[in-house]
Amino acid sequence: MAVRSILFGTTEPPGQPADGAEPEYFQDLNLDQIVQETSQAGGVPGLSSYFHHRLREPELIAFRQQVFRELEDPAVHEVAVRFTVLMDRTRRRLDALDRRKHPPQASRWFLDILLDYAAAVSGLAEGLAAADVSSAGLRVLRDDLAEHTRSASFVGLCGQARQLRDRFGQVRYDLLLRGDRITVAAHDAQGRFDYAARVLATFERFRQEVEPKPREEKPPELGLDFVEAAVLDLVVELAPDVFADAAAFHERHRRFVDDEIVRVDRELRFYLGYLACLAPLREVGLPTCYPVVSCTDKTLVADDVYDLALAIKLAQDGERAIGNDLRLDGHERVLVVSGPNQGGKTTLSRTFGQLHHLAALGCPVPGRQVRLFLPGLILTHYERPESPDGLVSKLEEELHRMRTILNQATPDSLIILNEVFSSTTPADARTLSEAVLAAIDRLDAVCLWVSFVDELSLLSPKAVSMVGTVADDRATRTYKIVRRPADGRAHALAIAQKHGLTYAQITARVAR
Repeated sequence: MAVRSILFGTTEPPGQPADGAEPEYFQDLNLDQIVQETSQAGGVPGLSSYFHHRLREPELIAFRQQVFRELEDPAVHEVAVRFTVLMDRTRRRLDALDRRKHPPQASRWFLDILLDYAAAVSGLAEGLAAADVSSAGLRVLRDDLAEHTRSASFVGLCGQARQLRDRFGQVRYDLLLRGDRITVAAHDAQGRFDYAARVLATFERFRQEVEPKPREEKPPELGLDFVEAAVLDLVVELAPDVFADAAAFHERHRRFVDDEIVRVDRELRFYLGYLACLAPLREVGLPTCYPVVSCTDKTLVADDVYDLALAIKLAQDGERAIGNDLRLDGHERVLVVSGPNQGGKTTLSRTFGQLHHLAALGCPVPGRQVRLFLPGLILTHYERPESPDGLVSKLEEELHRMRTILNQATPDSLIILNEVFSSTTPADARTLSEAVLAAIDRLDAVCLWVSFVDELSLLSPKAVSMVGTVADDRATRTYKIVRRPADGRAHALAIAQKHGLTYAQITARVAR
């Protein structure tokens, strides 16, 4: 029986984006950094394709959320981690096996690798059963693995490997060491040449009870030195049948690892790796939650949300990211963010995009409470480095990109614009921004727009204003961005005070 996917709930997961291509907005939103952290935590590269494939099916997102929730249970988490550790061990040992140049050793070691792999698969099935999992994804995995391990092919393969291993255990031989010469002979069952037994018997009366030290076995992946290999070649001559059968078994079942089990391992690492990224954030007190999602309701509720990529970096130093609240109610569609530079506006725009992307993967998201719309397209416009070889001006390049975005956008799109038209005059920037905002209004698309055009939020009934705040000294950024009308004064006053140019500061100096 096929093993169903714990990401899609089917035996045949839907196709991934062409060539596993990274979405265009990934680097703008620093999602590539989150993927890298998850892959490192998951222990294998190449998990990125799982992050590229967003969902628009609330039922499937709920399916994944249930798996995530259950993997947060320590008992279930331990079962899953143990399986991934054993699968990683299997991969490493198979890689080492391919480098072995001595066929008799390779064939014998192959049996151990196969049986350990089988024990890992059986252990996952039994562990999930013992943990009494309740999520649909882990229940079908438990049932499918149970049937897989009971199948005739699996049982037969393991049975043959055990029989061969037992036959190897019955091979006995004696080594006779004389000077630099080693002789390998069939085992002397009568003990006529068992000098070790005679020596022990002679010195028995002097023996003291000493706890024996455990023998350190050399890992098979280290291979054999030339003496050991030569001895094994002579042993092969004493028991040619078992070695021949082992070599034939090795050749027949060289690719014994089931592709579906490999997929299960990778899917579990997607879940476990992402949870591992969240763990240090929770340790510093940052909230995470499972969002409520919809394909029709464009209401946005996002409390205490933060940039996940930035939070991961800060948590490594024991620091805590600043959270903010976002709201879109009723007919509201556009968040216009303004305020002082370096005040967290761009970080908030990335937070906004990350929330929508991660929620559409079925992942827990950074925040205390989140409810959001599942977009069809995510379209971003962030500043690009200007090429000295470019044939167009920065403004022209921005206009080309903006036209592409508006041509692609639909009512189901999510649009994120960060400081567009900053290369032109304030008057021209206002005129261009007004035209773009009118197009977004007609689409009824959800948008977050970081802009230095303070009055932009007044140009549409669907737009609401959010402003970056400063501390009481008017020069220190708080990185808190609140919902209130833009007045255009916070940044100017902060700069003036920093340089001693406020009215009060100037008049105080004049008075002296």
